[in-house]
Amino acid sequence: MKTLGQLIHGLDAIISGGKPETAISGICYDSRKVRAGSLFVCLQGSHVDGHAFMGDALAAGAAAIMGETIAPEGLPVPFVRVPNTRAALASVSSAFYDHPASRLEIIGITGTNGKTTTSLLIESILRHAGFEPGVLGTLSYKWRKREIAAPMTTPESLDLQQIFHEMASEGVTHVVMEVSSHALALGRVAGLIFRAGVFTNLSQDHLDFHSSMEEYFGAKKLLFLNHLDPRSSAAVVNADDAHGKKLIENGACRADLVGFSAQAPAGPCPEKVRVRVEEARLGPDGIRARLITPRGSIEIESRLVGRLNLYNVLGAVSAAMALGISPDAVVSGIRAVSEVDGRLQRVEVPDALGFQVIVDYAHTPDAMEKAIGCLREMVPNGRLIAVFGCGGDRDRGKRPIMGKIAAESADLVIITSDNPRSEDPEKILDQVEAGVIGAGSVRIDPAQFPIMGKAYIRKTDRRSAIELALSLARPGDCIFIGGKGHETYQIIGSTKHPFDDRLVVRDYLRRQKV
Repeated sequence: MKTLGQLIHGLDAIISGGKPETAISGICYDSRKVRAGSLFVCLQGSHVDGHAFMGDALAAGAAAIMGETIAPEGLPVPFVRVPNTRAALASVSSAFYDHPASRLEIIGITGTNGKTTTSLLIESILRHAGFEPGVLGTLSYKWRKREIAAPMTTPESLDLQQIFHEMASEGVTHVVMEVSSHALALGRVAGLIFRAGVFTNLSQDHLDFHSSMEEYFGAKKLLFLNHLDPRSSAAVVNADDAHGKKLIENGACRADLVGFSAQAPAGPCPEKVRVRVEEARLGPDGIRARLITPRGSIEIESRLVGRLNLYNVLGAVSAAMALGISPDAVVSGIRAVSEVDGRLQRVEVPDALGFQVIVDYAHTPDAMEKAIGCLREMVPNGRLIAVFGCGGDRDRGKRPIMGKIAAESADLVIITSDNPRSEDPEKILDQVEAGVIGAGSVRIDPAQFPIMGKAYIRKTDRRSAIELALSLARPGDCIFIGGKGHETYQIIGSTKHPFDDRLVVRDYLRRQKV
């Protein structure tokens, strides 16, 4: 229990209609969760304005209201006016839970692709170093023996502080968390100082939320501008990425800079690139690499496949070096991660069939290009069949781009649905198809495959599309199923229907009795 005055101490706030001594038993930003004694914080959302629900909060027993407007006339409880309720929510939530982040070492990872895999690699390294890490990200929120489904990549600030409080109370030492551009732009991590910030890469995504790539990059930069302490934090940056280079060169990284690179330089290594690949072998069985680090040369082995995972390994190793983790724990931690849910994940196929099935979360042009490029290297003599679609009510501009990328690398593209939401699935496929055709691919009937040159098939029902790919595959081939990865649902309209690409593959193979 805290008083209102204790919670708002240090804020630019004006109290009207009540006293700072008012007891507060909890904080809510959802009026449906208000209980007697709660402070209700009015957040301006993309669809609704929390100020419209003050009446509901009062009826449920709210002891105080926080908002950005002038106090309504006749309000029977204290009203706290602040310039920005999102920033204020982060502050009062931290105060309510006794500033739990100060008792944790927090590593934040941002970028378009690779956040999830990098976070799990860092978690494994920390565990092998003898620490007790927790993870917050796209797959789940987990620590100790607890695991919670993740409704969003980065929790709202109130939920984040509650999780930090529970983690610190249960002996967690480090938190590895994915920090989305939405979270940075909306202030979900306001007030947090990270022990290390990791930048993986940047490519087109979320332009339904950000107005431009520059605005998107600006949100990502906030992690390095506002949330790292120049005296005690580290900025871990992919020096091979164009936007990573901008972070390094424009002074956005005021903390200790640890750049990483997979491109072995012909001459001396750039001064700010402190972890780099000296030698690497990428194959279907995984990654073997020799890395040059501030702690000397280390040999890395990983069952994760492809160049994109080499970069994820580099990011994790660089973060570990910045945290002072021993090379032995780094090597053991990397080796222990054999797969990541829905990220270039192999689905077991009977040996007699002789082909591979890989499921991946790739839902951006860059992720598609990197994932398919990895698989193309793995099956230089076999056929690559790509099954994918694009989500509805999301960035429409990337749809033809992804279609073009898939058609340029795969021998056969099967365009299908991927969470169409409120959009007409056929219209989404039309936009993807435009990119496929632009790459010179020819539409065929399944019976015509294989043909000379690039081909595509349009199959709106995702289950049918996956089963078609399986029926067409031959020994030596690889099927790439992209877009959903770890997801276990298909959103049609506003309804989530159970759907898991991996289960569809297993069910089909079981019915074939192979």
